[in-house]
Amino acid sequence: MASPTDTLRAKTNTELQFFVDNPGFYHADLVEAAQRELRRRDVAPAAALPPPAPYSPAEAEPAPTPATRRWPLLAGLLVLGAAGTGWLWHTRTPVTTPANRPGQLSPDSLRLESVRAHPLPSFDTDAIVAAQLVRVPTSEKQEAQALRQFRELGRRFWSAETQTEFLTNQAHAGQVSPMFAEQALLVRENWRAWNKAVVYSYRFGPTMQGQFERMAQAASSQQHILANMPGLLPGRKFLTDKEMLARDAEVQDWLAGLRKTSPVTGRPYRVTVLHFQ
Repeated sequence: MASPTDTLRAKTNTELQFFVDNPGFYHADLVEAAQRELRRRDVAPAAALPPPAPYSPAEAEPAPTPATRRWPLLAGLLVLGAAGTGWLWHTRTPVTTPANRPGQLSPDSLRLESVRAHPLPSFDTDAIVAAQLVRVPTSEKQEAQALRQFRELGRRFWSAETQTEFLTNQAHAGQVSPMFAEQALLVRENWRAWNKAVVYSYRFGPTMQGQFERMAQAASSQQHILANMPGLLPGRKFLTDKEMLARDAEVQDWLAGLRKTSPVTGRPYRVTVLHFQ
């Protein structure tokens, strides 16, 4: 049976440095052994990566940043060791055996495996807002402050809206990621950036004000949908939940007043038509 030392010597410098960079994932003896092996090869191990700084809402103002770059948690879950390939490195949880009790190393505990990543896509919110502004009369866009404020609100709205649509469309297509619940939490943080901005008063022209109100209504329902969707995924209960269906129809109608087609799917938003008898 190969010894832990033999196993470490079979690793590449990059793999050994991975152990050093992620001491929280491994037994301290393994991290020290990886450092010794790097020094034996005359390769000075780089310092372990520092833990991510805690998030401060004040640092995110005034403009939100995409969830995939704002949150160290998502980075740790989705892009650890991906190196642009769409695959992750992670460790297999070792099984406790007589040869692998606490304080002892087993070659199996050093095994690295690859799993498929499920990153959230990013969307060009500036282009989406620019297209939305085409519907606004030139006279309303002459007020520089109002235009600047509207653009910022639009960026915050579509940053959260596009990723919400991406997740809910995955659910409707039966292609839910194993990371759905975690990703939903991260997208809800984007919605909080929108919520912080709408507490202020704005002096928009009638068209901008109408669009702003539509965004606010859609944002309210989308946050409700996103909060409840993970619990309704088993058995695809969200397809028959009356409140979820009603809110989805409302969102589609409100978004149709902002643009004809979804920037996520390219499909037209559904307009609610009322029939009176």
